[in-house]
Amino acid sequence: MNSRERFIETIHHRDPGGVVFDLGATKASGISASLLYKLRKAHGRDEPVKVYDTFQMLGLIDEKDAEMFGIDVLGIWSDMTVFGYRNDRWRPWTLPDGTPALIGEKAYISQKNNRLYMHPQGDPNAAPSGCLPLNGGHYFDYITRQEEYDEDHLNGYEDYREQLEIMTIDDATLDYYRKQAEYYYNNTDCGIVLNAEYGNFGATSMLMGGYAKRTPGIRAYSDFAAAQSLYPEYIEEIFDAWAKLCIRNLELLYQAVGDKVQAVFLCGTDFGAQHSPLMSKTMFEDLYVPAFQRTNGWVHEHTPWKTVYHSCGALLPLLNDMVACGIDCLNPIQISADGMDPAALKEKYGKNLTFWGGAVDGQTTMANGTPQDVEKQLHQNIEILQKDGGFVCCVVHNLQDNYSLDNVEKVFETVREYK
Repeated sequence: MNSRERFIETIHHRDPGGVVFDLGATKASGISASLLYKLRKAHGRDEPVKVYDTFQMLGLIDEKDAEMFGIDVLGIWSDMTVFGYRNDRWRPWTLPDGTPALIGEKAYISQKNNRLYMHPQGDPNAAPSGCLPLNGGHYFDYITRQEEYDEDHLNGYEDYREQLEIMTIDDATLDYYRKQAEYYYNNTDCGIVLNAEYGNFGATSMLMGGYAKRTPGIRAYSDFAAAQSLYPEYIEEIFDAWAKLCIRNLELLYQAVGDKVQAVFLCGTDFGAQHSPLMSKTMFEDLYVPAFQRTNGWVHEHTPWKTVYHSCGALLPLLNDMVACGIDCLNPIQISADGMDPAALKEKYGKNLTFWGGAVDGQTTMANGTPQDVEKQLHQNIEILQKDGGFVCCVVHNLQDNYSLDNVEKVFETVREYK
């Protein structure tokens, strides 16, 4: 079987005959632009990296990388970024560490007090919505721009209206998706993931609205977390509007890319911390499960796609609900978090969830271990998770720019043993 065929087999929980490897098919299994440049250069490809996501400073993986590093899955993306400028055209940009890169032509970045600021929609007159400290910063973190709100007159539909309008897919974005899907489908044998994070209920990207010039209503993460208990009707209004947007966009996307893609990445909301979920099981069931059931239900009823969700942390108390609301593939399987033991997860959920990650830990082994540590953990976890399919092999979350090249090369080398 080729890469696409193996990918199809594994997400349908059938033995693919070899490990399916992902690097860069989603924003939660990606790679730092700086690290990607160093890796490419080490393999004889010395050219600037496209920074398609400035929030996490991720480099765009393409078909040449897939061949070079043994990648089996490629992602297709919106031209609209989380800061509201488009990636339809590229211009040169030098990263703070000196790495040559490319960025969307309309991105507007200012500098003040040793910080870089990203302005929404490339408007220099708009208040910045992202900040990257030049001393030790790695990402354009969102800036909380919460305005005053009246708790007695909350209106979720109105507060998030501008964001919903910006996120409504237009013809240019549909064409951007269509061309990528056609190119990868016809010119590679890789599996294809549609990145359509329009189901990001409660995610920081939703709250902070980095692509909007104003963010009225409840936006600070701590205030939003409290509002889930204090004003659940307000949260339900927001999620209702968000679900309608998501389904409307998915309808258009299926018309554009159809069966050329095999999976859709819908949500990157984190529900877990290191030792426990971020909310009670009851709150998750009351607020999030209905929204996920609507969006996943549409996908399963109208397309052959599998749904992919990301959440870091200790998720064990929520996994039954995640399965019940139609999540097919879960990333990143944070094996360093409490209760996230690969063997136990595979035993209990291996027939229902495709584990997209969990091969080697990013917090500990990749960051601080030796290549021998990386190899040992990879062997251990691949042997557990690959049985009977349902496993897309990748590092737990994105490859960071502080990982050594030796550790990353050891990942490539070890995974090839299972091809």
